[in-house]
Amino acid sequence: MIHDNEVRQLFREEVDETLAELDAALLELEKTPNDEDLVNRIFRAVHTLKGACDMFGVAPVVETAHRLESVFDAIRSGRMTVDKNVLDAGFSAKDTFAAMLAEGADPAACDATGVMEALDALLHPADPEPAPEPEPKPVSEDRSLFTVTYAPADPSLRESADIPSLFEQLGELGDVTLVADLTDVPPLEQLDPDHRRISLEATVETDRNEDDVRDIFIIMENPGDIAVERVSGPTDNEPAPAEAPVPAPAPLPKPRAEPKQKTAPPVKQRAVQSLRVDAGKLDELVNLVGELVIAQARLTQLAGQIIHPALTGVAEEIERLSNELRDNTLGIRMLPIGTTFSRFRRLVRDLSSEMHKQIELVTEGGETELDKTVIEQLNDPLVHLLRNSIDHGVESPDERTAAGKPAKGRIVLSAEHAGGEVLIRITDDGRGMDPAFIRGKALDKGLIAPDARLSDAECFNLIFLPGFSTAKEVTNISGRGVGMDVVKRSMDALRGKIEIQSSPGRGAEITVKLPLTLAIIDGLQVMVGEGHYIIPLSMVEECVELAAGNGSREKRKRTVQLRGEIVPYVRLRETFGIDGDRPDIEQIVVTRNETSRIGIAVDEVVGQQQTVIKSLGAYIGNVEGVSGATINGDGTMSLILDVPTLVQSVKRGRV
Repeated sequence: MIHDNEVRQLFREEVDETLAELDAALLELEKTPNDEDLVNRIFRAVHTLKGACDMFGVAPVVETAHRLESVFDAIRSGRMTVDKNVLDAGFSAKDTFAAMLAEGADPAACDATGVMEALDALLHPADPEPAPEPEPKPVSEDRSLFTVTYAPADPSLRESADIPSLFEQLGELGDVTLVADLTDVPPLEQLDPDHRRISLEATVETDRNEDDVRDIFIIMENPGDIAVERVSGPTDNEPAPAEAPVPAPAPLPKPRAEPKQKTAPPVKQRAVQSLRVDAGKLDELVNLVGELVIAQARLTQLAGQIIHPALTGVAEEIERLSNELRDNTLGIRMLPIGTTFSRFRRLVRDLSSEMHKQIELVTEGGETELDKTVIEQLNDPLVHLLRNSIDHGVESPDERTAAGKPAKGRIVLSAEHAGGEVLIRITDDGRGMDPAFIRGKALDKGLIAPDARLSDAECFNLIFLPGFSTAKEVTNISGRGVGMDVVKRSMDALRGKIEIQSSPGRGAEITVKLPLTLAIIDGLQVMVGEGHYIIPLSMVEECVELAAGNGSREKRKRTVQLRGEIVPYVRLRETFGIDGDRPDIEQIVVTRNETSRIGIAVDEVVGQQQTVIKSLGAYIGNVEGVSGATINGDGTMSLILDVPTLVQSVKRGRV
């Protein structure tokens, strides 16, 4: 039974991957319908799905997949072309497969009649009247027909002459038909841009002689790369025959320079092997590495206390190995975010069609890697943000045309690394956001006080409040004021931040900042009284001293001047209600919070350390201003500060 469960789990994983590949390839084919590689990708995906379902006896999927496979086989063989009907049938079939193979679904109960009829209509269209074949154009008796072949003998040898320009000059002699031979072009991953693999063959009908044709290519450094042959017509310097000529011996064909056959060096390919590993085992490995990091920190601390050369050497070696093991283990958990991006292209396509809008989704930085745990929790927030851009951001084609914009809107979804964070941006060229309008809506709903003074950035952040919505009516897409609230809570759970920039009529840009991993981070350890705290190092800009008597003393106006800039700070001792006197010289850890800097006053800065993040547990629950805890090398515990939440709590006077 265990083996059956394992096999079924592998089947489900393969099916999910194949359906995702099918969806992505169909979306790519919609952009480039003449791409043969995409047609082959779709054919292979459907064939793989059919084989897997056939092995498990899922007959309805097998039958539908077989017909879809036949459609793309016809496209591969040139008997059918890709058009909207083909793409719509492909997307409908993919959705039907997903419904049939959903967990707990009965494949036989899913209605595939519409899909089957659409596929049959594609496979057996009404026969149109055959178009008359064009008669071949005869060659005039006073004109000659030549073939000119360009085939590089040595692909690695660069030709100084401009080959395309020479063939353009050939067109000045008469009628030219040019065909490119791509049979020697290797796959993209093996392509060397410095090697010429394309051969060209031109057919020239001209009243000029063979020498005139050859003279065009006389400047080539590699004359053996060009071969000129007469196919028909009078010989050079002879007039065209008038009446029935006396048969003359055929002229000896001029020898054609054979290209030197030089075998290209074999491309060394690295064997890529993959192994499926249960996600639970990977999580357990990360937990064990975390415990190793804690033990290593204790060993380093003991070595520093005992001061024994041999022990110090071993501690340093263990620390090095521990760091490498940590980086490699976390690297295994990293996945390219493009796997998530590809899902949204279908979402944008379907929603824009439903709302009668024309929207193009452009994705950038899909190779950017992020912890799998973060990626798993990122899907829903990004869906809400994209739906918001489609519904509220991008205008209808008529509105865009009236505003002087292209009828088709554009949404760019991008990702990039920035220090210890990943930045995900959703940018649209729609109507943008008006901070005054947003403030008015929030005021009408009683979400802010009438006398509240808000900056533009603070007005934009009002859209994340529960119950806030600018929709005029409730639809199945928006209007209930819960979507953006979900986004904010999801970002808080991921220790992420959201920033909004917008101008009315010029679109909006929403930037999501996320940590690379939720398991182990580099932190700055500080002390207040006897307690230890960790500030994520990615947020720390600098540390400065604050002597007694410096800075504003009033609780609500605490600031310190740093190189001419006034930076506000909060005192952690007062924020957490820690007893005891402050030291004469405090330390201020200056952090970057969204678009501003803010300091955190502590008693002492201990130093940098690897921090294994542990949750506070259900018994303690959520503590405002604290995102988790970690164990120090001496066995004591440090609380990990959630700086943005901590600062907001101080502003609201809640802690």
